[in-house]
Amino acid sequence: MAVKKDAVTQPQAAAERDILLVETLQQQVVALDAAMLVAASTAEVGAVHKLRTTTRRVEASLRLLNLLEHGTRPEQIPEHSKQTKAVRGRLRKVRRAAGAVRDLDVQADAIWYDTPAKTEAKDRTVAALRKQARALRKHLQHTRAMEAETLVAVLHRQQQKLAGSLHALEQVMQSASVPAIASAEMSSRVQNWFASEIRGMLSFTTMSRKVSLAGRVAQLEEEALHDLRKTAKLCRYMAESAPAGSPVRVVAQQFEAVQEAGGTWHDWLLLARLSRGFHGKHAELTERYSQRRDQALREYHGKLEELLPVLTHIMTI
Repeated sequence: MAVKKDAVTQPQAAAERDILLVETLQQQVVALDAAMLVAASTAEVGAVHKLRTTTRRVEASLRLLNLLEHGTRPEQIPEHSKQTKAVRGRLRKVRRAAGAVRDLDVQADAIWYDTPAKTEAKDRTVAALRKQARALRKHLQHTRAMEAETLVAVLHRQQQKLAGSLHALEQVMQSASVPAIASAEMSSRVQNWFASEIRGMLSFTTMSRKVSLAGRVAQLEEEALHDLRKTAKLCRYMAESAPAGSPVRVVAQQFEAVQEAGGTWHDWLLLARLSRGFHGKHAELTERYSQRRDQALREYHGKLEELLPVLTHIMTI
């Protein structure tokens, strides 16, 4: 029986198709406009999550354009620094406001899912945990309501201005031929950028060159771990600009694993601090969240140790 040609070539064509940068940016701008409109009318959990993610994807597209016009093989891209600066400034305000709300949603959910069941509350320690968890979650929900009001106010101030800045950027990009980027080229550029960003974090001047990569990861301080997580997140979104089925999506999954592990660690880190300030250093809930934080940090280190050796061929550390 003859095999249809389309059935064989279509997946391959999808994987090898170049990424059209202007088209991708346009799609993201449309998504961002819609997300801002929804979040401005109702700052509910799903709308805020969508808004924050979409701002990250637009930021990733801007970073990808920047990577293309620099490096060993720079592309000729229309001058857009003025427009990009305007977009980034307004985008940052929206993202920070949305991020404050989203972080509280994630933390409240973490408290909910981690709290022992009521059936276990006969134990004195468990009963104390449940009481402390309820109080902290109520506090976060109150804070969330205030941050949501701030987000709505920011959106009302920035929505039209940001839309105008994005439109101006689109017009510049359409004024000349912006090159598409092959999947393999995108993968290389994204991984090289990630390597360049983390090289300084792992090349400690006070540390012996004989220290292993795993040893260096273990000694990363909180700020560096936080920055590394954000860098991995941006790389993930850049790589996800590629079509489904593209080899670049494998790279995106690697960065996503680091981002998710780092995000979990950061959430427990903040919750342990919140509980300490709210209930005290020796409260049952503080000790529980500190244990969760330490376990999440070990898992985060593990994900980093899986990813970083993949990049050692392009890193000098």
